[in-house]
Amino acid sequence: PVSLKLKDSSPHPDIDLEEGEDDRAPVITLPDEIEFLTDLTEYEQYMSPDAYEEYLILVNSSSPADSSLVPDDLTAVADTRADGRDAQQLRLCAAKALEALFIEMREAGFSDVSVMSGYRDYWTQDYLHNYYIEEEMAADPTLSWEAAKAIVLTYSSEAGTSEHQTGLCVDMHNLESADVSFADTEAFEWLRENAWKFGYILRYPENGTASTGISFEPWHWRFVGREAAYSITSAGITLEEYLSGEGE
Repeated sequence: PVSLKLKDSSPHPDIDLEEGEDDRAPVITLPDEIEFLTDLTEYEQYMSPDAYEEYLILVNSSSPADSSLVPDDLTAVADTRADGRDAQQLRLCAAKALEALFIEMREAGFSDVSVMSGYRDYWTQDYLHNYYIEEEMAADPTLSWEAAKAIVLTYSSEAGTSEHQTGLCVDMHNLESADVSFADTEAFEWLRENAWKFGYILRYPENGTASTGISFEPWHWRFVGREAAYSITSAGITLEEYLSGEGE
């Protein structure tokens, strides 16, 4: 069983806690059974892969990826938004687990969420990052390149520091374009409560900017496998904190 100690003494209302050596740090244990509205048996191997450690790769400004990083198992995402864009791609486990998530989400009554972005190579991220800098400068001509870049870094990573290059994260929502207002929707609340079952975490939560360096992005979800996803979500920490042991 996967367990993790919370950073504070407040028990999460939706998890079972066992008394540990330190009464102020209850232990979170992965549930023995997880209930779904649909039969997702064929997806279990993807939602909870045996070798889940390989899906815990960390890519950020402190841990950049080389431009040559291209996953060899990229798979088309079934729920890419049907607006003319090419089918987005994710690594096989992430894509199949996401497919299961969408099946369950539709059964729960949320049918308007779709995938906007998945895997991006190094050079696409480089183009987007610089495009956003130019947009910020156009909106405020008083900004220098450095000042505009500082603003952009709060919502768009430099090439090599975006985890989109890993093929393990996805931008999904039901708006015309990504916006924090997605957090006010019932679909987001469903994702917040259920995404861990499929191995996904909210990658950039409201209280995580100090550790991630990225502002709140309710549309950005990251595949880490069910075990890690449950621990991260239950403890209310970020992937950076989980991998550094701050949640233990």
